[in-house]
Amino acid sequence: MNILNRIGYYLGGFAIGLIIVFFVFNGKRTQCHYGPQARVIDNISQKEWVIIDSTSVLFPIDSLKKRQLLKGAKIDFSASDTSLDSCKIYSIKTSFNNSKQSILVKNCKNQVIVIETK
Repeated sequence: MNILNRIGYYLGGFAIGLIIVFFVFNGKRTQCHYGPQARVIDNISQKEWVIIDSTSVLFPIDSLKKRQLLKGAKIDFSASDTSLDSCKIYSIKTSFNNSKQSILVKNCKNQVIVIETK
């Protein structure tokens, strides 16, 4: 078998595999979060939020407001404390209602506690 036949069989099998993968994952909300920013934001967005900051301008936080807050959010890892074992503290920089917001949250196992908003 010469090289052109091998390349043809390889490309044919690869194309069939791509088609199968496309049909398997088509229509599903399959997401892959590889970066630390995306993993933390995805983790925070799936949990219940509890607010302990009495001066917060974010009251009440429902699922739509939470989605808007986290849509363009960036985690400031230099201002975060990720070395804790139980609840890691993250500083989230976001834009909400055309104003810059800085939210300090404590990411625990079952909930996210909003500590401070600026």
